Amino acid sequence: MSRLCICLLLLLLGWLPVGSVLAADRDEALRLQINRLAGQASAVELGRIWQALQRLSAEQLSAQVRDQNNNYFEQGWFELASDYRLALPPQRSAQLAHWQQRWFHHPAMALISRLQQVSTAMPVPERVAHLGVLLPLSGAFAEQGQQVLAGLRAALDWDRRQGYAVPELQVFDAADIQTTQPFLQQLARDHQLDMLVGPMQRRLSLQLDSPQPFPVLALNRVGGGRFNGYQLDLASDQELRQLVARMQQAGQRRILLLAPAEEVWVEPLLAWVEQLTAEQGIVIAGRVRYQGTPEQLNQQVQRVLGVQASKRRAVQLGMLLGEEPVHEPRRRQDVDAVLLIARPGAARLLKPILNFHQASALPVYASSHLFSGDIDPHRDRDLEGILFCDMPWRLRQRLQPDSSSGFFALGMDAASIYRALPQMQSAVSGYFEGETGNLRLDVGGRLQRTLPCARFRQGVPVLVEAVE
Repeated sequence: MSRLCICLLLLLLGWLPVGSVLAADRDEALRLQINRLAGQASAVELGRIWQALQRLSAEQLSAQVRDQNNNYFEQGWFELASDYRLALPPQRSAQLAHWQQRWFHHPAMALISRLQQVSTAMPVPERVAHLGVLLPLSGAFAEQGQQVLAGLRAALDWDRRQGYAVPELQVFDAADIQTTQPFLQQLARDHQLDMLVGPMQRRLSLQLDSPQPFPVLALNRVGGGRFNGYQLDLASDQELRQLVARMQQAGQRRILLLAPAEEVWVEPLLAWVEQLTAEQGIVIAGRVRYQGTPEQLNQQVQRVLGVQASKRRAVQLGMLLGEEPVHEPRRRQDVDAVLLIARPGAARLLKPILNFHQASALPVYASSHLFSGDIDPHRDRDLEGILFCDMPWRLRQRLQPDSSSGFFALGMDAASIYRALPQMQSAVSGYFEGETGNLRLDVGGRLQRTLPCARFRQGVPVLVEAVE
């Protein structure tokens, strides 16, 4: 009898609380996953087991290591996760080598080289007394910079009201800075900063490709591997990764991709989609770079759904028969889902067009660009059924008129995460529950964001269950 069956029996007898059964369910699922991949396993499959182990608390992991009923594969995985979790970064390589000696035939051996990559990020002091902030406060990106600064100050004000010591802010305008490194070197000479938040503009963050004189939390992607700081960014690759993972787990292997034409912001997203779908074995069976009037959008969607081809076949059949046949155009049947990249206005047009052309049964996944951040059941009723992933801050239905801007949430997390970075770097903490997502620190110093997902129901985003 499995552990889960035993727990369900105890629940029926009233000897076990419901929460314990849910924990047992997750435990059983993890063990099934481990034993299913007892032999050869791909890097993606090994990574999924490792991520599931990282979600266990230290107490849960310790209990699993002590479980006398573990088989060879389970015990090896649990000991690996425990050794990695408890070792400080300088000792981690030695701990992993010791594990290799004990488990040299274990399938997790294929993961060791990846785990041995030691984070090169500069440690954050236990107490940050002087926090520098480098943001565009004038010029083209002033609105976004001011929103980040407002979020940062709001988070620090909340900490102050709770009785925590908060750092003194030193704010610098990045609008007129042309080269990043000389400016940071000047900051190190002229100001006693314990840490710097920023830069945010991509043109400046991409110049971060060398060691810095103090810990830096960049708010955009950085330029190279020599950067010894941290990154917290709002890039869409993380939400797209979750959408593609949902497709893969739902067995959806062939998709249609709809994205706007001639818009620069879309191009990086399309590159990520191509990469992520290829990794998961998903085929993009049709593409539309839509543009123009609603009538033109209708024609473009008809074409990719195969409706126009269906109409042409009916015309050809009528010519052969000498009479007009009774015919209802049909869409193509070789696709499982649609991935939509669209702003709110375009999404409100495209989903009804898909429905009209007999594609209402196709699951539609979308980038978070389709959600304005404001709850508007009347205008968003045409988005019914679309699933997307977004940051908790934007999905939370607020009664107060707080800013729904993702940049405001970015500032809030930037002002809070620095306290957790020392623990995250030593792998003591699994993740940080932030406003931009659940944040995990990877070996490159980037804070990976896991986002909640929602589906539009009657014009309102409704949270859906997470997918392991």
